[in-house]
Amino acid sequence: MEKKRNPYIRVPLAIAVLLMLYYMPTREFLKLTFMLGIPFIALLGLMVKKPRYSWVWNLCAVGLVLVICGYGYQLVHLPQRIQANIIIRNGAVLVTEGRYDEAISIYQQLDELGRSDTMQKKIAVAESEKTAHQQLEYAQELINSGNLAEARQVLEGIEPHTAAGQEARDVIRTLE
Repeated sequence: MEKKRNPYIRVPLAIAVLLMLYYMPTREFLKLTFMLGIPFIALLGLMVKKPRYSWVWNLCAVGLVLVICGYGYQLVHLPQRIQANIIIRNGAVLVTEGRYDEAISIYQQLDELGRSDTMQKKIAVAESEKTAHQQLEYAQELINSGNLAEARQVLEGIEPHTAAGQEARDVIRTLE
C-alpha cells in the first residue's frame, strides 16, 4: 500500500527552501556548487565508463582532484565574496538614494577585503553621480532665476550615463 504523504511537512519545507533562495549566502553557495558540480559529475561519469588506470581514467582522476581543490578554494573565499557583494549592494542603494558620501565611505570597506580595484571603480561611479546631481541642481537654480541659456549649457555638460544625465535630457526637452 502507498503511504499517504503529509502536506503539513512538505509545504513548509518547500516554503523554507524558497525563502532560503532569497538569502544571498545560500545563493552564492548553490551557484558555486552547481558550477563546479557539473564538471565533477561529467568527469566522474566518464571515469566510471573507462577501464581503470587507462590514460582517460587517469586524466579524469586528475580533473576530479582539480575540481575538488577548486571547490575548496572557492569555499574558503566565499565569506569574503559575500561580504563584498553586500558592501556593493548597500553602496548602490545609497547612491540611488542620493547619499553619495555615505556610499563612498561604504565602498571604502572593499579595500579591507582586498578589492581595491572594485572599490576605485565604485567610488568613481558614486563621485560622477554626485557631480552630475550637483550640476543638475545648479541648472535648476539657473532655470528658476530665468537664465535658460546658461542652464542649458550646464545640462548639456552633465555626463549622460548618470541618473542626473537622464533627468537633464528630460529638462532640456522641456526647455525647447
